Amino acid sequence: NNAQSSDEESSGMDEENPVEEEDLASEAVFDAQQVLAQYKDSYWRWNHPYRIPERKEVWGGIDAPVFWRIPLSGATTLEEIVTHCYNMIVAGTTGSTKDGKAVLSRNISKHLSVGAHYLNIDMGSKEGIQKARTAGLGRSGVADVILTRYLYNAADLFQNTGHTGRCFTMLRHPIERAIALFHSLKRNGVKAVSNMDIEQYSKSSIAEGNWMIRMITNTMEGKITRKHYDVAAEVFGSKCLVGLLDKYSESMEHFAKFFRWEEIKSINTRHPHAASDAKEREKDLEGKRKCFRSMVKKGVNRHQYAPVRKDSSVWKDLREKNFFDIKLYEYAKEMYLKQQVVYEETGVV
Repeated sequence: NNAQSSDEESSGMDEENPVEEEDLASEAVFDAQQVLAQYKDSYWRWNHPYRIPERKEVWGGIDAPVFWRIPLSGATTLEEIVTHCYNMIVAGTTGSTKDGKAVLSRNISKHLSVGAHYLNIDMGSKEGIQKARTAGLGRSGVADVILTRYLYNAADLFQNTGHTGRCFTMLRHPIERAIALFHSLKRNGVKAVSNMDIEQYSKSSIAEGNWMIRMITNTMEGKITRKHYDVAAEVFGSKCLVGLLDKYSESMEHFAKFFRWEEIKSINTRHPHAASDAKEREKDLEGKRKCFRSMVKKGVNRHQYAPVRKDSSVWKDLREKNFFDIKLYEYAKEMYLKQQVVYEETGVV
């Protein structure tokens, strides 16, 4: 995931897509209020204090960090950091798709995978998220972090629980992500692209279009319109803490500080004596920091490939397909700057 990221999109972002009949038809069946309602009470606003168990009485609930996993945007490195540097209990895609009853078990250690601590649930599918909801993941407070690409569906975890998710994510320029996806499909031998070059891919239906808007609004079919973008921007702009791939180190430091990763007291099989000895605690903390710095620097699953020129037909085709995702990305960069104030404070009530 090492392609060069652009800080500015040079053209097309100040122009509105012309409204077509297809747009009006798509907007007519899109229930904007329903989407907004899905997020309203399920995710805590990014500019509100981080609710932790120690101060539960102040707010009447706690926040569960929910990392919106956008593919090919540094998510694998983040997962390695939370599992292997900070030894967190994770609800992600590695757990089995069993009924997840372990979520409510007091002796949670019996239900964790060996090494990294994954709960026995699967947040990588809508079905797995529903099982996690039935199992009580949202109200249990067991997971130190939840990793999923299904931000809309994960909202169900917190419905009527008194608790909320706290969204955070790492964004990459949508065109660069689309290019990375092409190379990923090639590396993994996907037949659909086996005989394609990147120019053919950029013109094909295989190339994703406005993936972020679709996931936020739960609109996986049909055309994405300005109305979809407006709803996605309202949700994203009020609910999510932003990290940027081209500012990965700084973004990760922000997350670590805000969510107090160094203070998390989950099951720790690597340093079992650290809890009772001051010197061991300091050694344990330094080990975590060293691991964090190393992971951020070297990353996981990074690849090099030829850059694509911004004046090329490939860039133009992918820009057209991802018009609204690019608008959201540009908005997210503005949010990133506004959110600096959150990290200057403790982030906790």
